[in-house]
Amino acid sequence: MKRSHNLVLLLLVAALVMAIANPVLATEGTTEGETTETTVVSEQISEGEGPAVEAPVVVVEEQEQPWTARFIYPTIVIVTIVLIVGLAIGYNRTIRNRYQVVS
Repeated sequence: MKRSHNLVLLLLVAALVMAIANPVLATEGTTEGETTETTVVSEQISEGEGPAVEAPVVVVEEQEQPWTARFIYPTIVIVTIVLIVGLAIGYNRTIRNRYQVVS
């Protein structure tokens, strides 16, 4: 019984750590405002025509995720933990009520 109890606690802690670390790991390596520029050499410049007019840089704004997308994973984790704890308590109560200690 003690071994299975330790295993359940270990799995719960691992799930909690992964739930917390997942957003941090997903954003690692990305930086905001990073742009790349490409230079295109045109043959028209050598023919006497001027260079093409440069277009303004289009800034793509990141759309904010709706609240459901931001809170769905933490909600699932919390509901799962509450469900597992509730099942463990319910199972423990049924076992205690099934048997009686005789002194």
